[in-house]
Amino acid sequence: MATVKALVDLFERRSATASSIVESTRSSLKKSPASVKTSEQVELGAAPEPDKFPAQSPRHDVPPRLLVHPLLRRREPSGTDDTDDLVFAPSATVQAHFHKSDDIAERTADITDEALTVTGRSNATVLSEAALYKESLDLSRTAVDDDARHNEMEMDSLLPVSYASPSGMFISPSDAFSSAILQPSHSFASSATLVPGPSPHTPVPVSTIFARKAAPLYLPKVDDYISSIPAAAFPLIQKEEDAKGTSASMFPPMDRLAATGKTLADLEHNSVIAPGWRNCSSILASLTSIALGVTGSSLLASFYSVQGLFDTVQIFALILSTLVSHRDTEESGLRTLLLVKIPNLIALNFGSNITQSLILLVGLMIFAGMLLYYFHRVTCNCCYHKFPEGMQQIAYPKHAWLLVIVSFLLTVLYLPISTMAVHVLVWSDDLWVVPNPYVNATSNPPNVPPLGPADQFRAPLDFCWTTTMELDQFNYAPFIVIIAIGSFIGLTIWFPIYLYRATKQVVPVVDPYTELGVRRSRSDMDREYQRLLDRDRNPFSFLYNGFRRGWGTYECVFLLAKLTTLLITDVVDPDNCLFRTLSQSHVVIARQVVLLATMLLYFVLQCIFAPFLDPVGNASEWTSRMNYVLTSALALAVAFNIPDEAADILNGPVLYVIYFITYGLSLYFTVINMDLMRRLVKRLARRIDFSIDIFSPRIDLTPSSPHVKRRIWQEALTTLILTNFDCRIPKSQLMEFAQATDNEYPPYLLRFAGSPGERHVENLKILRDVGSMAYYRAVKLVTGPESPQLRQLEAMIQKHFVGPDCYWRPHAEGMVPYSSFFGTAWWIPFPPTLVIHYDDGALKTIRDVSQFELYVMQNSSHHVQRRREVRLALRALDGQVVRWPHDYTKSSCDDEICGCCRRQSAAGETLHYEQCSFNIKRRGELMWDGVDFGSGFELELVYTNKVKSDGSAIGLTDDFEMTRPLARFLAMNRALLETQMVYVEAILRSYRHHHRRECEWKQDTLTYRFLTAVYDQPRPPADVTEVVLKLERDPRVQELFIQNETALGYTYERLTAVCGSALSIWWYIFWDDLWRRNYETMSALRTYASDFDPHYLSSIAYKPLPRPALEAFLAQRGLLHRVPKWGDFFTAGFLNKMYVRMNDIIFHGSSEADVLHLGEDTSELDMEEVDVHTLLQPSTLGTGAGTDYDDSSIRARPVYRWEGILEDPVRSEKAKHRSLLRKLAVWFGVSPFWRPGLPSEGISLDVRLENGRYILFEDAQYGWAKDDLEMKASQFCCHI
Repeated sequence: MATVKALVDLFERRSATASSIVESTRSSLKKSPASVKTSEQVELGAAPEPDKFPAQSPRHDVPPRLLVHPLLRRREPSGTDDTDDLVFAPSATVQAHFHKSDDIAERTADITDEALTVTGRSNATVLSEAALYKESLDLSRTAVDDDARHNEMEMDSLLPVSYASPSGMFISPSDAFSSAILQPSHSFASSATLVPGPSPHTPVPVSTIFARKAAPLYLPKVDDYISSIPAAAFPLIQKEEDAKGTSASMFPPMDRLAATGKTLADLEHNSVIAPGWRNCSSILASLTSIALGVTGSSLLASFYSVQGLFDTVQIFALILSTLVSHRDTEESGLRTLLLVKIPNLIALNFGSNITQSLILLVGLMIFAGMLLYYFHRVTCNCCYHKFPEGMQQIAYPKHAWLLVIVSFLLTVLYLPISTMAVHVLVWSDDLWVVPNPYVNATSNPPNVPPLGPADQFRAPLDFCWTTTMELDQFNYAPFIVIIAIGSFIGLTIWFPIYLYRATKQVVPVVDPYTELGVRRSRSDMDREYQRLLDRDRNPFSFLYNGFRRGWGTYECVFLLAKLTTLLITDVVDPDNCLFRTLSQSHVVIARQVVLLATMLLYFVLQCIFAPFLDPVGNASEWTSRMNYVLTSALALAVAFNIPDEAADILNGPVLYVIYFITYGLSLYFTVINMDLMRRLVKRLARRIDFSIDIFSPRIDLTPSSPHVKRRIWQEALTTLILTNFDCRIPKSQLMEFAQATDNEYPPYLLRFAGSPGERHVENLKILRDVGSMAYYRAVKLVTGPESPQLRQLEAMIQKHFVGPDCYWRPHAEGMVPYSSFFGTAWWIPFPPTLVIHYDDGALKTIRDVSQFELYVMQNSSHHVQRRREVRLALRALDGQVVRWPHDYTKSSCDDEICGCCRRQSAAGETLHYEQCSFNIKRRGELMWDGVDFGSGFELELVYTNKVKSDGSAIGLTDDFEMTRPLARFLAMNRALLETQMVYVEAILRSYRHHHRRECEWKQDTLTYRFLTAVYDQPRPPADVTEVVLKLERDPRVQELFIQNETALGYTYERLTAVCGSALSIWWYIFWDDLWRRNYETMSALRTYASDFDPHYLSSIAYKPLPRPALEAFLAQRGLLHRVPKWGDFFTAGFLNKMYVRMNDIIFHGSSEADVLHLGEDTSELDMEEVDVHTLLQPSTLGTGAGTDYDDSSIRARPVYRWEGILEDPVRSEKAKHRSLLRKLAVWFGVSPFWRPGLPSEGISLDVRLENGRYILFEDAQYGWAKDDLEMKASQFCCHI
């Protein structure tokens, strides 16, 4: 009776909901009669037919203007998503590109997969195809209605979405057990309230149910529902198999990607990451391997590991010297070897007397000078000293590996050469020509007998800055001091400063958006920065590849730390000529106090900033800094003349322990941070990684899910383009972009070679830089009503008003603080942007048609044209010898060298000059055919090295008006001016013509609209071909899509099959992500690739399986055992977690899903309600970008929110501290994930253990009469 009563209650609860759904469905079907598709329906933004691609219906209560483009249907993380990761509301901030503009409003809206409207669980209706596919975007300001029920975003027009949305998507007989799948009408989960009350049973914590040795969880309703789902159908593939009599192994065009042996990221970057095992043997073999190159990430990782060991030992040797040298004790052979010989050998501190020190100093100085010269000469070509303007191309050195070796040697030699230079400057005791008289002295100054007659020898204590004590011998000290000063200035001071400047200019710039057009969180930015480092081709990358984003110049900071330790250790020393007259004990104590304070300061800074790329690197540095502090503290304790017994303990066993721990941990951190060891640790931990928060209820499971579209449709299109022989990127092409450091203007592909593949990658790069809002706005601008006017203005600007001497005065800003409004301008075709770098250094961008029109009017005016002609005339004389008389009156006696004659002129004498060298000083740099068109216009007339004048001498003013002296100057040099003007104008025309033709070439090769009309619009292959033929002009692109309609059909079938229900979407994302992230570490996945890789027709990703079937499937492939083995990745606990998530998806909105409890509260919740009630927990990281293809690298990151929630134990109150063991695991490389916030209260599940397995409490209470329930379910479906 209890079972019958339960079924009756279930039927009554759902009948009302089903009735309303049926009526809604019937009414919507009446309004959408089938019709014959005409050519007008296949417009660029048109939708496919509903029956060809089912999709979930939008909500009843959301007007069309409130729906959001699928590219934006993801959580758009803000700056609060990293470290603290505090999320106070499920909203996201959307801001159009070029945030510095005053005319762009910030938008806040629920447009993310945190919003419940995109999870497929809210009320919905059917919109017309015209509303769904209107390809335009109104960028007017968005108002947020705080009183609205769901706090949605208001937009004036609908962004284009990807598919049609017929209402019958999820309604089928297979949905009998889930009203949620049948368009639920329940309220939002955020309305749930925790209601304390007596609990009829004791829930089991999920941390126990999901443990490796947990009992299996039995969910018969879930299994039966999955069994009722029809198998995925691929009619096109099946038809071809029947015709050929063969079985397709892999979906086209993904088979072409597999044939290349590369990843899609490799094809996009047109480069391959070298594996790490090639250079783990030795750093020298790695540096000399040209095949790998210095830009490979594996090379850099090995390089920095060894260099870090050198850095640690060098500073350690300095500190140890302060501990060992000042006590007058006889060292044992082993102690001297460990504490003196080995550290100084590695630190290259060989000098022990004046002869050795001087010889080594001179030799190393010559060698270092040669290295510095080469370093400066090479780096001038790959880093800018001026602001790079226009589309500048980076000139890499031919032998980049040599630059790595030179820089490494300079870094290693930095401390020994600086040490000897400082020793010379302070004239330490190793340079004294007499034994140290202050050792064991009983008085100060010590009583030392004379060395000989006073007329032949110096005083016995007069040995500072001299190489001999005899008066009649030559003293080489002044020359040695000069060499030391040059060494100190050149290497000790100049090298870190230059290294800092060079590194700061070449660090990679991270795109602020993903390829979905959604803004990255700070944590996602950090991981994307690591991917950029893996492929960074800049020869300077070895300087910053070991440090995290924003800390690329840390190597220079570490050199400063070396210098600080050096100065303290060698300058504040009683055994040099600066402090020799002071009390030795007092100087030693003062030195150790200062050294300890400095080391403690660096230790605190390391703890606060953690500049290294990953936690293991920071832990290694933390250990080294702690070692410096402890060693300095020991040296200070010994310096206080403590008893000999205590001093022997501190100076013996304790010091040995610190010594071995330092070198041991340095070696450990070097080894554990290798890629090979990371994969080994992952295997030992049996860890399954995901790129998104796969168990989060916030993941978008609608048919327009960006994850599915990205992984199937967009990936297939990119593969199709980049693997085609005619469209792929040429092998020799470098994918480099002219890009602003702070994203002030869009990127521009350099060295365009004419392939559609390059253009497709450039479109994706632009999308990642500007975001989907700005991209769609730009598409509307170039194709909308203003497009004819825009094209006309663009042609005029590119032909006449780019390059140098361009004028722009923004009227809205009034009188801005510029001395002139002239500068260098360059045009970026998409989004249409004009960039002006003023002569004074300011940077402005123009993006609006009205501003373009005003810019043309200003530069076309007669007044501005006259001033531009003046600038062009003066520019033509740059670097020439011109005529301009000048009288110079000497103010004092001056020696002037004229040719080979030397004469002395008296004060007041007037010198007359007729000619001078005419030069223009610039702030920016824009080289073209040997002429610099960079911004900046500061004139300099050079008569001699000492006689110079500025532009005022020829009558030049800030506004470049024609004055009488200026006219006279131009007239005097008319002949030279006429010749040079023709030359400069020809080069300027060549520059403008080249870039205008290149922009047209790019547009003709592949339009910028391809991304919005094809790449982001899944549709049947015939419709895709029709759109491409209408949109693209390049025959290669047209032929590509005509010949590959079959491959497009396969891809569309995959997408349609996956988007059959929310469960099938989640199932596909789960297995797709599991394959991409874990195939390198799970050998069974590679062995049975056709069963797991979603690129195969036979993949499990297309076949949701009941738990018994899945267990059998995994057991047959050795991934699951009845008696769990130690190395199993799949366990009963992991499968429990999977099917609890699927239970929530299937039965969401009904009591079947309310099986969770938060903490010790008795309220029954589903996963979405738990998610809402834990939003204020700071352990959130969104659901992840999930757009990095098959990046299997193990990268450290904060745990995702639901990763942490499902692992938290149940507690009565919130945790007040984080787990120390988890931090240690991350520091020591055992786990790459850390918890940024406090743990949650934990959740528990309404289950009980019965017959060796967990069953839901409801199933245990009412029983589960399978046959009876199936009968009732059949009646329920018939009633619908």
